[in-house]
Amino acid sequence: MKAVIRIIQALLTAVWLALLAVSVLLFISARDGGLAGISDWRGYVVTDGSMAPELKEGDLAVIHMGAVPKAGDAVLSKDSSDSLELTRIIGTSEGQLILKPDGLEESRLAGAEELEGVYAGYVPGFGEPFRFLCGIPGIITVFAAGIMLIVLPGFMLRAPRAAKTPRRPESRLQRSKQEGYTPRH
Repeated sequence: MKAVIRIIQALLTAVWLALLAVSVLLFISARDGGLAGISDWRGYVVTDGSMAPELKEGDLAVIHMGAVPKAGDAVLSKDSSDSLELTRIIGTSEGQLILKPDGLEESRLAGAEELEGVYAGYVPGFGEPFRFLCGIPGIITVFAAGIMLIVLPGFMLRAPRAAKTPRRPESRLQRSKQEGYTPRH
């Protein structure tokens, strides 16, 4: 039983360290400005229903920053107010891209420099947990939860100690019996 608990403890430690490392990397990348992510992959929390029905508010869209977009791809782009939005490339016109959100009727023209990356997939409803993991409270929570998951099984493995009973002084008769002396009367 102790061996099984030790194996589970080692697996939990590995998962905890990986989650803690990812959380710290996401925090560092988000702090440097822009989207949080690792390498060329970034997370974008959907804030509106412009790409409905595929993406809903609160979903986490995974964006590949190094991919080359083509017609039909959903892309993350900057709009006229410099905020980010998910749209779809529906064609080109005079060297510019025609972008249109799936859930809206209006389209707009944009240059390739306005594109941030290509949409690669999504995780339904994971937007807020992703934001939480990218912040200091998320790192602290992952750290504290990991410590508890690793330390608690160790306490469970400890055998309870037997209570020590106080020794009473032995009488001369008890000592003499232990030494092999028997009285002659």
